Amino acid sequence: MTTHSKQYITDAEWEVMRIVWANGPLASREIINHLLDIFPWKEGTIKSLINRLVQKEVLGKVEGSKPFKYQATIQEKDAITKELDTYWERVCHKDSGKLLHHLIETKELSQSDITTLMQALEAKRETAPEEVACQCPVGQCRCHL
Repeated sequence: MTTHSKQYITDAEWEVMRIVWANGPLASREIINHLLDIFPWKEGTIKSLINRLVQKEVLGKVEGSKPFKYQATIQEKDAITKELDTYWERVCHKDSGKLLHHLIETKELSQSDITTLMQALEAKRETAPEEVACQCPVGQCRCHL
């Protein structure tokens, strides 16, 4: 499987990918039926989304399948990590702690998740700088004022 898409995956395309990641290779009819159960979309819209994902090389056709089945060419975890990394690069690195704090405060976490996070933070503390440096070009954040 490849680990990089050619282009950004839109919110609607992400919904298609979630169906494929959750259910494995699926025929277009199966993808359409799953999505019509969730969203008030038209079949043509869903077919267009599938075609765009094939063009972006994040969905591929399973060789020899009749009818054609589609499978993800990127792992879900890799796609999520890429999305998070892309977002994180848009924000001043000095705000990283505030963003993590917001996520911890607003998202539901299991006891196991919390234990894992606490262990990761304790390990991170060993090599953490006193202050995180700003990576923004002048004029893109408050640090340069």
